[in-house]
Amino acid sequence: MDQPPQKNDSATQQSHAAARFALSRTDVVVIGLVCTGIGVALGFFLPALGSLAATFPIPFGDVIEKLSRFDQAWVVIARPILGGALGLIAAFFIAASTTPLVVDEHGITIGRDDDHPLRISRASFSTAYFADSKLVVTEGGHQAFKGDVEGKKAAIAEAFTSRGYRWGEI
Repeated sequence: MDQPPQKNDSATQQSHAAARFALSRTDVVVIGLVCTGIGVALGFFLPALGSLAATFPIPFGDVIEKLSRFDQAWVVIARPILGGALGLIAAFFIAASTTPLVVDEHGITIGRDDDHPLRISRASFSTAYFADSKLVVTEGGHQAFKGDVEGKKAAIAEAFTSRGYRWGEI
């Protein structure tokens, strides 16, 4: 028997594609470059910042000023390198602390695949909404997740509603 030709409608294909909200590689690279640049700049400008810190009543202001007065050649070279390394470490923690979100036709996945993500099937899903700038997802009438996720609020709401998930505002 001949089967009728399948429609290749792009709108139909888009509704079946999963909506993924996570940092891209470009985002991670930009975060890394910004944090490293800030670390290098802080290391380079530490003497000026230390003098400025001494004028304000901040904790450890005197210690910061004394540390910033070291002017041996190896210290002047090491400060920006150390600042850059600390910036890379900060970028790693920023990128690792983000929570990816995947919304598809069959369910929701919150978290990384290598870190025991929360998977909520479509059948057990109750509702999702934002409260206090955090995404709240309920499963079976109970709160299953409340936290920060990647993505803009409007795009996340659209991902849920366009796939027929219940979305509620509080």
